[in-house]
Amino acid sequence: MRHRMAFLLLLVTPVFGFAAEKPAFPPLPAAVSSLGAITCDGYAYVYGGHAGKTHSYDTKTVVGTFHRLKLDGGTKWEELPGGPLLQGMNLASHGGKVYRVGGMSPRNEPGQPADNLSLADAAVYDPQAGKWTSLPPMPAGRSSHDLVVVGDKLVVVGGWNQKGKGQSSDWHDTALTLDLKAKTLEWKSIPQSFQRRALTAAVVGTKVYVLGGLSAKAASQTNVDVLDTATGKWTSGPTFPGEGVGFSPAATTINGRVILSCSDAKVYRLTEAGDAWEKVGESTTKRMVARLLPFGSEVLLVGGASRSGNIANLEVVKLAEHGEKVTAADTK
Repeated sequence: MRHRMAFLLLLVTPVFGFAAEKPAFPPLPAAVSSLGAITCDGYAYVYGGHAGKTHSYDTKTVVGTFHRLKLDGGTKWEELPGGPLLQGMNLASHGGKVYRVGGMSPRNEPGQPADNLSLADAAVYDPQAGKWTSLPPMPAGRSSHDLVVVGDKLVVVGGWNQKGKGQSSDWHDTALTLDLKAKTLEWKSIPQSFQRRALTAAVVGTKVYVLGGLSAKAASQTNVDVLDTATGKWTSGPTFPGEGVGFSPAATTINGRVILSCSDAKVYRLTEAGDAWEKVGESTTKRMVARLLPFGSEVLLVGGASRSGNIANLEVVKLAEHGEKVTAADTK
C-alpha cells in the first residue's frame, strides 16, 4: 500500500509543480501587436493595438479598446472606457494612474489608400474615477515611440510624425518630458543623439535606456542610448546581441536591472555594471512588437506578432539567477 501511495505522489507532484511555475492567464480580448501595456497596483492594463495583417492599417484593424486584468488570480479581462484608435504607442503608470501619450491613428476605411496620422494627444486614466482626462498635447504628433516614467516625469523617446496620406513623415530628434508635479503642465524638449522609431525603453534610477529600433537609413539596429534625466546628457550603452532583432523589441526593469526581449525569443539582462548583456531566459513563442511587463522576479510577454499573425496569449518567462554572458559578436 505504501509503495502504491508513493507512486501516486510521483505522478501528481510534477503536475502541481509545473502549474505553480507557469500561472495561466486568459488571452487578450483580441490578438494584437503594437499595443500599449503597463502594470499598475496589481493589474495589467492594455490599450489599443493592431489587429490586422502586417503593414495594413485602417479604421477596422486598429483598435481603441482598453482593458485590465488582475495579476493575482485574475480570470477575465475587465473592459474599461476606451478612446481613439491607436497603435505604436505605450502606457506608463504613476501614482496609481495610467498615462497614454501619442500613437498612430488611421483615418482610411478598409480597402482605401493608407491615411495614417501620428497624434499629439495625451491623457491620464484614473481607476478610482473610471475615466480619462486630457493632458496638454505634445508639440507635434508622435508614434512608434516609447513612454516611461522617471520620478515624477513622463519621458517620451524616439518615434516619428506621420502626417497623413500623401505627406512625408518627420523623424523626431528630441525627447520630451512632462513634470506631473508641476503647477503648470508643460512638455519640455531634450535633444536626442539619434533618430529612431520602433524602439523600446526601460528606466533605472534617473537613466532611460533606449534600445533598438530602426532609422531612416538602417533597419533593425541594436544600439543602446542612455539618457540621464538628471543632466539631460546622452551616453552609449553596450550593443545588445542578435542579428535582425532590433526592430520593436520589448523591455522592462526587474530589481533595478534592464530586461530585454527580442524577436528571436531570447531574453537578456543588462549587467549590474551596465557594460554587457547576459542571456537569462527564452520565450516559447517568437514575437515582435509585443510588450514586456514585470511579474515578481519574472517577466510577462503580452501580445505581439509572429510569422503566423498577431498573438493573443500572455507568456510568463522565468529569469535565470545567473545569466550567460553574451556579446554582439557571439551571435554573428
